[in-house]
Amino acid sequence: MKEYLDYINFNSKISDLNGIISLLQWDQEVNLAIESSEGRSRQLSVLSGILHDLYLDKNYVNLLEALEINNSLTEKELKNIQLSKKDIKRKLCLSKDFVEETSLAISYSYNAWEEARKANNFKLFSPHLTKLIELKKREAKFINPNKNPYDVLLEEYEPEVNSNEIKIIFEDLKPYLKELILNINKRNKIDISVTNKFFEKNKQWQFGIDILKQIGFNFNSGRQDISVHPFTINIGEKDIRLTTRIQENDLNEMIWSCLHEGGHALYEQGLQHNKNGLPESEASSLSIHESQSRLWENHIGRSLSFWKHNYKKLQNIFPENLSDINLNDFYKIINSISPGLIRTNSDELTYHFHIIIRFEIEILLFNNEISVEELPSIWNNLYYKYLGIKAQDDNSGILQDVHWAHGSFGYFPTYTLGSLYSAQFFEHAKRKIIHLNEKIETGDYHELSTWLNENIYKKGRLLSSSEICKNATGEYLNPQYFINYAKQKFGEIYAI
Repeated sequence: MKEYLDYINFNSKISDLNGIISLLQWDQEVNLAIESSEGRSRQLSVLSGILHDLYLDKNYVNLLEALEINNSLTEKELKNIQLSKKDIKRKLCLSKDFVEETSLAISYSYNAWEEARKANNFKLFSPHLTKLIELKKREAKFINPNKNPYDVLLEEYEPEVNSNEIKIIFEDLKPYLKELILNINKRNKIDISVTNKFFEKNKQWQFGIDILKQIGFNFNSGRQDISVHPFTINIGEKDIRLTTRIQENDLNEMIWSCLHEGGHALYEQGLQHNKNGLPESEASSLSIHESQSRLWENHIGRSLSFWKHNYKKLQNIFPENLSDINLNDFYKIINSISPGLIRTNSDELTYHFHIIIRFEIEILLFNNEISVEELPSIWNNLYYKYLGIKAQDDNSGILQDVHWAHGSFGYFPTYTLGSLYSAQFFEHAKRKIIHLNEKIETGDYHELSTWLNENIYKKGRLLSSSEICKNATGEYLNPQYFINYAKQKFGEIYAI
């Protein structure tokens, strides 16, 4: 049908322009020289304005209105139209000037965050963060003045839930985590010092590349680079890019960021990007996206099965550090539970308190209960409350994450939601795939990748998070899967 083809062509232009913006953002975080940042910020602002105009083109808006009442559309085609209309409705609330102003502020904010990281000084970043929060509050008010501003922003990442529902999930999860961590603390502490010896950067890099190839990342349609904070980005059809970071005195940085971002990248490569940027080729939500990163990072990457296949390779690369450490001891080391300051390096249990802390801070910020200037002290107070530790500097505390510099308020809770989904998905994958753990021991991910592709990747955005979960597992999100998984795994490791 001609009208639907017109819709596809229009969407293709939007997708291509989004890809150009993504490419410039990728370059900003991977390659850009310091003195080039201001010019890049202006470029991104201009392109964001052009993209906004394209979204709100009257011909496109009218086309969507006509197609929504066209009885000849298939169910999938109608769903694409409805989701595109939903996106346009949100964008119609924002002026081009406001979009350009926000884009410029985000670029300046990111540059300030990088400079603040180099100087280990939050005060260099705080004015930019203050401005971004005010812009995001205005954005929320433009979109829905009658709704909690944080819930409006949360919709961009997880459309189905509000902050009160997340609070309930987190409050229910806390006692289980606290009890398990308390029982672990009664056991002998695992010595993890071996992972803090010297591990040469290039050797780590190559091992990370090998892991990505092993789990199925296609380097013919993607690449990996180094950045201050690891991320994955979709540049366009068959161009998915991820980044990692490497510390030569911490083996954990590279391994977990490669597997985490690798999970994101596999999801992106599994989406049907030949669909011209239609909703059916987009991720369902950030919690489903995070379910994939957490599944590959934790359920596979931190499993004994994974290291039965990979540990000898790692020992051969770093014999001076690992030759005296056997497989079972290494497995315990990488799964040791101990509170730390850095979220991306934290263990599977204390990780969720890192998320809860950020979520609680965001709620306070958007309820006007605290100021940006108070953040470092509030951050430390919450870390002491939940984990019994305090940051000694800004880089290990308030400056460690890039999300706020990107204006991504409402993103953090999707990490824990994603972890809950991942436990449920992986349990059902094990039920469907005979001897899955044994297959992982041989580096064979074919059946798992097929299951994920059929049940998650191919669904795109046509199904919501809860619908994907129900279709794949037979029930909606059930945190008990994660609780059972954690109790069994760490009960065995710590002999609880």
